[in-house]
Amino acid sequence: MAGVAGMKRLRSSEHAVANGAAAASSRSRVARLPVPARERRHERVVDSSTSAAGVSVIGSSPEGGSPVEWRGRGSSGGGAVLVAVDAALLDRAGELKRELLAFSRQPRYDRAFSEVLARQGGSEVLDEYRLMMLWDYFVLEHRLRSGRTIVEQFVDAHAELPRQEREMLLGWRDVVQGPFEVQRRDGPALIVVNLVDDLTYRVRSNMGTSVFRQMPRRSFLITRLVPVGEEWMLSGPTSVLRPAEREVAYRLAFEMSMRTPEAAYRSPEKLARAWEMQRADRQRFVGFFGADLVVVPGDQAQERLNRFHEFCRDEVLRTTPGAARRSGAVAAPVVELPLDLVESETVALIYDEEDGLGFYAEFGLVEEAFADPDLVRRRRYREHVLSYLHDDSVEPMVLRRLAERDPDKASVLFRRLLRRPRFDWARDGEELLRTAKAAYFARVPRPRVSPVSERLAAYAGLQ
Repeated sequence: MAGVAGMKRLRSSEHAVANGAAAASSRSRVARLPVPARERRHERVVDSSTSAAGVSVIGSSPEGGSPVEWRGRGSSGGGAVLVAVDAALLDRAGELKRELLAFSRQPRYDRAFSEVLARQGGSEVLDEYRLMMLWDYFVLEHRLRSGRTIVEQFVDAHAELPRQEREMLLGWRDVVQGPFEVQRRDGPALIVVNLVDDLTYRVRSNMGTSVFRQMPRRSFLITRLVPVGEEWMLSGPTSVLRPAEREVAYRLAFEMSMRTPEAAYRSPEKLARAWEMQRADRQRFVGFFGADLVVVPGDQAQERLNRFHEFCRDEVLRTTPGAARRSGAVAAPVVELPLDLVESETVALIYDEEDGLGFYAEFGLVEEAFADPDLVRRRRYREHVLSYLHDDSVEPMVLRRLAERDPDKASVLFRRLLRRPRFDWARDGEELLRTAKAAYFARVPRPRVSPVSERLAAYAGLQ
């Protein structure tokens, strides 16, 4: 059966020119049909794959100048007892990390890692540092086909571990990734600022304070942090960039903000700002198109999108004081739609309040089937509706919007499509969506807009 391709979240230029403390980059999603449905520079590397360093989050932006207030972190399971980080705890964290890495090298994980490696282009395109970073991700964050991570399986296999250690290990699934800028030494710790979430962290190492001699003030660390006790722990290798390589660090941070906007959402202020920016961007969409859903011929989709981006740029320049001066002759942003999308008969552009902006191929066929359920007797219509139902890349709101136009017809459509003669959309529709799109409902709702700090906006030429 044909299906919807996994939704591609494309990196785009700014929908909003830098405004106030942040800029936003809107990240769109593309549904494509019908295809089968279905994942150096001058650096010094500190090998800390078995080391630990703790950090705590300062409760303010580094530019704020407010008093330092360290916040502890417990495990995601709740009910954790937070403990102060001392040499004994750091040593134990290092021991557990070494045991975890040894556990992860079992042959039963070889195939899963090979699949992860292949998605990164294979070992021939990754140097030793990047392979180590990828392995750390694989051990702590990657979900196997069972739905569980290796660190979770390690905890299950070691029931003898004390509760505190089990909770610390499970907390390592919560990774904070750099780049970080080194601010200063603080006794046995290093104070760093994350360039993506703009939060400040207090770093300690079980390798001893001598390791910090390689990390001078204003240098940059490319590394990963996970919780330990009241603080965090450094995990995997650490690459150190010199202060003169600021541009490299900023480029990496900007690309990370565009590729994984959720990395910035550790900051409640950035998360709130991102939702605010998405609402404003959606209002511009409605102002331009007249509604939050518009269906256009596929060969016109790119042109309409380009005009919308031009409209957004002009609106921001018109309504934001100083934006024109800061941006100069900034070009309209460009999102290049995939060829198979623009070659489809129709494309829906939907800007949902929660799910953001998405593009949906052959929406017209699915729309016609909801209006006339008899059409699902034809293979083409039937396959496209099933694709919209079963692929996680099409959010539930798309089917809800179609069904809510005429719930009775939606009931008839799914009775025929699923061969469930008693199906009633009002009664069974939500359960159907939650079953067919379980992965969507398992995620925490997040905006599709990436808030960009002033420093990164300036680097990218958005101010």
